Amino acid sequence: MFQTSASSSSAATRPGCASAVLPGAPPDRGRAWPYTEVEMRTDFGELVIKQTIVHSVPTRLKKDLRSYTVELSDEASPLSDKVQSALEKRLVKILNTHACSVTEDPEPKSPLPDWVRDFMAEEQDLVEVSGHLARHLQDCQTGSNSRGLLVVAQVQLARQRALLLVKLEQETGMQARRVGEEGKRTFDVQFYADLLFTEKANVFKLALFTADGAKEDMLQGWAADRQRSTRRMAGFFLHDFLGCTFTEDPAEVTGRFHDVALKWVNSRLSEPADAQARIDYTMAILSELQSTPETINPREFTDRNLKGDHRREFLAHLSENGIPEQTFVKDTELIEPRLQKMRVDFSSGAFLVAPLDAVEETVTFEALADGRTTATVTGEVTNTQGFSPPGGRSKKTSPAAQTTVTSPVEDSRDTDGQ
Repeated sequence: MFQTSASSSSAATRPGCASAVLPGAPPDRGRAWPYTEVEMRTDFGELVIKQTIVHSVPTRLKKDLRSYTVELSDEASPLSDKVQSALEKRLVKILNTHACSVTEDPEPKSPLPDWVRDFMAEEQDLVEVSGHLARHLQDCQTGSNSRGLLVVAQVQLARQRALLLVKLEQETGMQARRVGEEGKRTFDVQFYADLLFTEKANVFKLALFTADGAKEDMLQGWAADRQRSTRRMAGFFLHDFLGCTFTEDPAEVTGRFHDVALKWVNSRLSEPADAQARIDYTMAILSELQSTPETINPREFTDRNLKGDHRREFLAHLSENGIPEQTFVKDTELIEPRLQKMRVDFSSGAFLVAPLDAVEETVTFEALADGRTTATVTGEVTNTQGFSPPGGRSKKTSPAAQTTVTSPVEDSRDTDGQ
């Protein structure tokens, strides 16, 4: 029942699938892509902060040597239980909604992966590794990057040692205070209160690495950039600073999401009584892929658009077919032609093909008691002609009209207009 103009390969053979060893580049993409042997799926809600340290990273101006001085803290910052809990909640929310899986770039451009591995092996402590990271961040920045703060935290995630990096934009009033022993420089609790409860800072960039992700030859973790569009994150922060790239080819995983999601809709909702849900879910999938945001979060999409047990079943189907549970970057390059129109097939042989916005605005579907569905198209008829033969003669036009098709729905899907 499920048909599209281009077939999709099994998730087990596609590059970037999170649960299998998948070396090599996508054959039709013409560029190398990393692969992963570890299934990097976890619950960010389990994140626990152990200790944090903050460094001030000024703007890097070529003609001003004074701007090169990184203001390093000498020791970890003290945190109250209240502030720690609030900070954890804020960071978990960002991870759940924005973080994408990343993997070490096979062409080394950054020393950061090696420093992360040293920290996981306890060869460097938090103060030492964070100092390296702050200096490296400044080296990667240009004059276009605003003055900011780098928060580096030793955290625990799923009972694993982990390292969290947060880049903030620094505003007036957020200052380090010498509160440690012998006047050592650090940021006190008031700094974190400003961060959490005022508008004095914005969390712009974030990265998280765990001990499991550091065991492999290629470091794995998550990254988010709220300051810029997600695709443009692949600039100084992702490549130059983190030394990483996206774990999955965005165009490949977006195409798989499209195919796997529509396959579930047409196979799971195959009964006549499910016709309306099938149409609604198909429209939701296509709308999500055409929407402005440059990422897709499968859980958020499911909560917004699916009902009842369908949510659990749909997420399980995505997981079984290698679709990430967390946010992934959306790139519709490979499926763009199939997002332009939606097609609904009826058992009578009639079918409806229309742009998605036209379906939303001018087409209504009504489920009948006998299992059939009535499709009503309201608008002005502008042309009628034979569908298949090329060069068919046009027939007379008609004034405003309402057209109704009544029949069991056989299939709902996208179409490339063929």
